Amino acid sequence: MNFDMHYIGQTISRLRRERNMTQMQLADEMNVSFQAVSNWERGQSMPDIAKLPALSEFFGVTIDELLGREIPLVKMAAKGKLEEYMAQTPLTVEEAAEAAPLLQPDQMEHITDRLMGLQHADGMPGDAESFLPEKLPENLPDMTALLPFMRTEKVDALIRQRAKYGQSITAFAPFASTAMVESIARDMEAQGLPTVSLAPFMSTRAVDDIAKARMEAGRGFIELAPFMSAPLLEQLARELTDRGEGIASLAPFLNTQTLDDIALTRLRSGQSINDILPFISNRLIERLFEAAAKQK
Repeated sequence: MNFDMHYIGQTISRLRRERNMTQMQLADEMNVSFQAVSNWERGQSMPDIAKLPALSEFFGVTIDELLGREIPLVKMAAKGKLEEYMAQTPLTVEEAAEAAPLLQPDQMEHITDRLMGLQHADGMPGDAESFLPEKLPENLPDMTALLPFMRTEKVDALIRQRAKYGQSITAFAPFASTAMVESIARDMEAQGLPTVSLAPFMSTRAVDDIAKARMEAGRGFIELAPFMSAPLLEQLARELTDRGEGIASLAPFLNTQTLDDIALTRLRSGQSINDILPFISNRLIERLFEAAAKQK
């Protein structure tokens, strides 16, 4: 369940008005900008977790009342007792995801470390080496809901581990590093597995490399066309044309000039252009009609 920012904003606005205070006065009391209070009350943002105890004490309400429901993790984090809470209470991904929008990055580091089974003697988040897939427990909880709040290095470790065990990684790709996504995509390609769902999160060069490898191996690459570079698309289209193969599936991704050139090349060699006719320029179509009319 996500926080209802509108409810929180209305609550702060009501409590402020009951105190007969302006937004500027509340901003001064909380040591924040007037714009911050305005955004709170309009439901466009939420108070930083460090401000919850101050707001609670100032208005004489509980943190739960400010948030509209009881969220122990947020309450304990706001009081600086996060480590104590996690040591005494089994933590779940669902609870962490519910609290995540209000928690600070370093607090989320501790939480995700705990959920991923990463222990640190000094109580601080580990370095990138701690997140290597082989150091993660095999049976991790589904961390998908926490991905927007995790460090890229941790997401990389998770996505590599999921790939290792043949689990879907599509939902993880937007939060992983480009290098990791491309590495996994290459591994999947070597196994003949589909990678098109990863293409939006890869560099154009990497997608081009995969497409070229597929074509050389006689495998289809059309689904990668929206993510390929224009020069490679043109090159492959011309190669297919030279082989006498159709390019209708590529036509929507080619520029008009390239299609016009291919159409003329086909016509000179007596080939049909019916498959690409809807994509060539009106100017070329007019020229073809004029030429046909002169021959009659």
